[in-house]
Amino acid sequence: MSRGNLQAQVQEAQDVQVDADIDSDVDDIAGHNNEPAVLDDKVSARWDDIVLRLNARKASYPGWPFELGGAVLRSVYDMQRADHRLYVALLIASSLRLCLATRSNEVTSAFEEISYQWLSRSLPQFWKVRPFGAHATLPDAYVGNLREKFELLAADINAKLQMDADEYDPANTGDGGLDLVAWQEIGDQRGNIPVISGQCACSPTDWEHKQLDVTPAATEAHIAPQHPGAAYCFVPHDLSRGDGKWQRTVHRKRVVIVDRLRLLHLFKASNSWGALTNWPFVADAMSTEYEAAV
Repeated sequence: MSRGNLQAQVQEAQDVQVDADIDSDVDDIAGHNNEPAVLDDKVSARWDDIVLRLNARKASYPGWPFELGGAVLRSVYDMQRADHRLYVALLIASSLRLCLATRSNEVTSAFEEISYQWLSRSLPQFWKVRPFGAHATLPDAYVGNLREKFELLAADINAKLQMDADEYDPANTGDGGLDLVAWQEIGDQRGNIPVISGQCACSPTDWEHKQLDVTPAATEAHIAPQHPGAAYCFVPHDLSRGDGKWQRTVHRKRVVIVDRLRLLHLFKASNSWGALTNWPFVADAMSTEYEAAV
């Protein structure tokens, strides 16, 4: 990727697809396609902003699978390095809108797996983590329709179900907004225990509203533990700014946000690379060559 690629793409297609977690004036660039001087200025300013953010990522991620030299960003991906594979998996998950529809389930399932492994390793001993998602393929996942899964969860944490069984559609095998659940095993079934509800959101804007799906205001419409659960929202995007603060601060709610930076930090700090799968979609993406615009 380079400034020249960016300019060629804008000139040819009058559109540049960029990470939606970065505010962009690409529409303005495209709108001035018939004014070369204005176009050049716009592309230069955009590229300068991209380089600034890439330098911040280079500093934030030891083992970043890219090399930024001059005006060109090059891949230095090493398929033998688990940190590279994880970074690329998160990069692809954050660009889910660009993936083939036939493979998007692979990507979302992989991100749920990453989030599950992160949560399992972030909690101390005696915590239980179980997948709750609609299409969970991980071990020990809740199965059945939505009502049946809530009944099983209620038994695990001794919580009260808030809705009658006939208020649920028996054909509904969804997740009610929950992808992961966790609780501390204290040695009895009396309730009043710590509980965590987790949501995984790949879309660059989905996390803005999905983070509310796991807050007590949403989950307690279905199931009410004696103590309000903690809400975790997992996103594959890098939501950090170059100054160490949050990107898109106005969209944050009162939840625990686990973004790309935090995901990679824990796996590195705990040396937990062996817990992660060697996902085929990562290998396929990195072995595919595209002809760049020249």
